[in-house]
Amino acid sequence: MLACTRGSKSSPDFSILAPQSKSPIFGIAGYRSSDEIEMEIGVAALGVLATKVASAVASAAVNSAVSKLRRVLRGNHKNDATFLITELRLIEHTIGKFGGPSQSVWLAPLRNLAYAIEDCLACFEVKKTSPEEFAEEIAQLKVRSVETGEQILRHMSIHERMGGLAVGFREQDQGQPAASLEVSVPQELQELLGAQSEGNLNCLLYFCMFPHDHHASRNPLIRRWLAEGLVQGEGAAVQYLKTLIEAKIINTVAKSNNGKIKRCQPPHDILKSICEQSSSENFMLFCDDMAKLQVECVRRLSLHPNEAATGDLVMADFSHLHTLAIFHGGANPEFYEAILNFALYEVLRVLDLKECAPLRQRHLSAICNNLLLLKYLSFQFERDNDRVNDPVVDRVPRDISKLVWLETLDVRGSEIVTVHKELLMLPKLKHLLGKFQLSQKDRNLFGGMSTDLQKFLKQKSVLERLSGFVTGNRLGFPQLMSLVRRLRKVKIWCESDASEANLCDISSAITKFIRDGSQEQGRSLSIDFQECSGQFLNTIQVDGSLASLKLCGNLSKFPQFVAQLRGIEELSLSFTALSWSETLTGLSNLSILKYLKLAEDNLGPLVIEPQHFKRLERICLVGGESLKITIQAEALPRIVSIHIICKALDILPGTPGIEIAHIVGLEEVELHPEVDQGIRKHWEAAAEAHPNEPRVFVVEIPTKSTASL
Repeated sequence: MLACTRGSKSSPDFSILAPQSKSPIFGIAGYRSSDEIEMEIGVAALGVLATKVASAVASAAVNSAVSKLRRVLRGNHKNDATFLITELRLIEHTIGKFGGPSQSVWLAPLRNLAYAIEDCLACFEVKKTSPEEFAEEIAQLKVRSVETGEQILRHMSIHERMGGLAVGFREQDQGQPAASLEVSVPQELQELLGAQSEGNLNCLLYFCMFPHDHHASRNPLIRRWLAEGLVQGEGAAVQYLKTLIEAKIINTVAKSNNGKIKRCQPPHDILKSICEQSSSENFMLFCDDMAKLQVECVRRLSLHPNEAATGDLVMADFSHLHTLAIFHGGANPEFYEAILNFALYEVLRVLDLKECAPLRQRHLSAICNNLLLLKYLSFQFERDNDRVNDPVVDRVPRDISKLVWLETLDVRGSEIVTVHKELLMLPKLKHLLGKFQLSQKDRNLFGGMSTDLQKFLKQKSVLERLSGFVTGNRLGFPQLMSLVRRLRKVKIWCESDASEANLCDISSAITKFIRDGSQEQGRSLSIDFQECSGQFLNTIQVDGSLASLKLCGNLSKFPQFVAQLRGIEELSLSFTALSWSETLTGLSNLSILKYLKLAEDNLGPLVIEPQHFKRLERICLVGGESLKITIQAEALPRIVSIHIICKALDILPGTPGIEIAHIVGLEEVELHPEVDQGIRKHWEAAAEAHPNEPRVFVVEIPTKSTASL
């Protein structure tokens, strides 16, 4: 049974997992203690949860299959679609009428049937199966659906007869009607697992993919949910995560600049419980012992090989796998060879190799040629090449064009990666994350004629996030950026060899990006120009809007376009070498700013007065070597988070140098991990004496290479 102390700020809301009714229960032995009663009710509640888990997983699978049947099967196959939809709904309705703990057993074949239908349709959509093969598979699925329904009815008939005997024995044994032992499902649990929100629980079970000490990042997590089809639309995914966090089923581990969740993790007890439920439903196989791989019909596989793992691995049937994630645990890279046989994974949607051994060119070629249903791909490149005949990857091959369903390509953490136009012309690509440059072989795209790529970017591209690309002396992304019609988030690195022509094109592209932001809110821009002059920013003069802006590099003066921005709520200025007076003047018109970050080798002296930043909610001040700041009394009245990051910090709260007692909403204070212990204790004491008792903790100091990430 899960237990916690209610009322604690950090305690999960277990009311959605445990029953509210705790009436005394009497048996032949007489009255039982409250602990015994609570234990029995808790066990029964977990039984209810197990049934709800099975129901939610099966319901999501059926709904997904029905949706695809209606969309894909037309013309000659329309009657087949109607037949399969009818059978799925009939089986689902039949199971729902009976209920009970054994319902989980009956839901399993329904779930697997829905999975098989969905995979069959997906393979046909990407032409992985021929029309003849598809027709044969549909015919087999129709037979299977009828047999599944008949089998479930037979089992239910037997169970119903046996259940009547069991109820009689239980009533006689307990001396009371069995109905009094039933556990009511709390309203919170009903809402979480309701017919319209089965995605809540499926999203919760997905946390079983991560190691127990792993903090899941919000955006990649949501992209995986979407790629798997666990939720329909990003808005629904965000709402599901919010529901889990508000109920304290999931804890927020770190927050982003806007105060929203950045990384999260379930509490240990909840993770243990959902892992058990996930395993019972074959939702996710979490495996650190390779011997456990002999499991049938695995849908999602998370591998955590340890140092003792060897290359002698006997693989199971993974033809139904939708998610494969490998978390490197010190295993010999040779061990991965059997796992990286991508011909095994016919219907894979999510492939996360970010923490796996680096991929070779042959691995990436196999991905492009075999995983035609892939929607989410994450891994890292390496440039070190110690095997001439088996090179590591530093470019994305043109064969990536075969992955027509790909939505996310994440190679962050790699060096500069070369891409071809085929990647940019993928019809469903939304998130391109890494440090990219366009192949020199594609530079003839910019001869003045309108190319296929340019037409595609203007008319058909759905790319929303490009984080990001490098600007050097070659043509490519600087010229393409202004063509991408749905672009919302962009990161740019300006190299030391950036040509004047490319910087001019970048300036024009940024101008258009900001101007178009007036019609579409929420745009974000990050520019790292540490290796070149930032003078090109002074040529940007535009009336427009950005929600977030990060600038990293030396500036001769505060950019005029920044001072004129409308709608900006987050601003980061790193290693600009601007004085406080220049910065303060430039910021004076940004009246709705909610987050401000200033980072310098030697930050200050700066004085924040009561009239400055009256709406600011979060501030981050970073000094690589020294930090000289003054926060006057009554300044920053709305601040909830203060980050003062400097190893040599010598400023104490409660002194004329910095006042925090008046900041009634203050929730957290972050310090450098190597700050003097005496200084840290002063901050902790001030936090304890503060009316809101903010948390004091440490964070790694950003370097110049990561300051604008």
